[in-house]
Amino acid sequence: MRGAQPPLAAIAFDAFGTLFDLSGLKPRLAERFGPRADAVFAGFTARLVPYTWHLTASGRYRPLPEVAAAAFIAAAREAGAEVDEAGAHDLASNLAALPPYPEVAESLERLGDRRLAVLSNGTADGVRALVERAGLGSHFEHLLSVDEVERFKPAPEAYGLAPRAFAAPAAEVVLVSAHEWDLAGAQAAGLKGALVARETAPTSFLGQEAEVVVGDLRELPSALDRFEGRPAD
Repeated sequence: MRGAQPPLAAIAFDAFGTLFDLSGLKPRLAERFGPRADAVFAGFTARLVPYTWHLTASGRYRPLPEVAAAAFIAAAREAGAEVDEAGAHDLASNLAALPPYPEVAESLERLGDRRLAVLSNGTADGVRALVERAGLGSHFEHLLSVDEVERFKPAPEAYGLAPRAFAAPAAEVVLVSAHEWDLAGAQAAGLKGALVARETAPTSFLGQEAEVVVGDLRELPSALDRFEGRPAD
């Protein structure tokens, strides 16, 4: 962690894998694919983000549920299973019903009066459904979706949604994410980065390292206080 910084104006949270647990898809996959479910899940998660990168790099955009459906079809085929387009879209709809990680509600409460947003590759409707289903809506001032700019993270236009929503300089907004590539994109766009390193030790992404690193979201409030030079709890 680096030295004390000016106070942060706002905090934006990534959704998938940071606030909401993608492993919540596994029960539905087990129902549909049986013993091949784990292979389908692995193939799906290996494809979803690279598919979004490809679309943005090639100057195209498709909403995340469509991208997820394509990833499910390819992952099922690779695993020796089959799912038709309607079935794949049904599976993709579960991205709007993922469970939050166990510590999320408590951690958001402990952030007190800080200004918060979700900044996600998901659709506006999908992000709203996720947050409302989890009972977390009262914590967030903004629910930001790349639908607004039709470019997926790490395109700078996606990260620019947060400073614009809060009417704050990019350097006073921190993105909280479990993905180092996501934080590297945010930092390239001028934001600060806070890494949630739940399962693996932090490394770096193209030489970029997060300003703040926590093991899970319970550590975030105190870590941000230290980053800003506030007195410890």
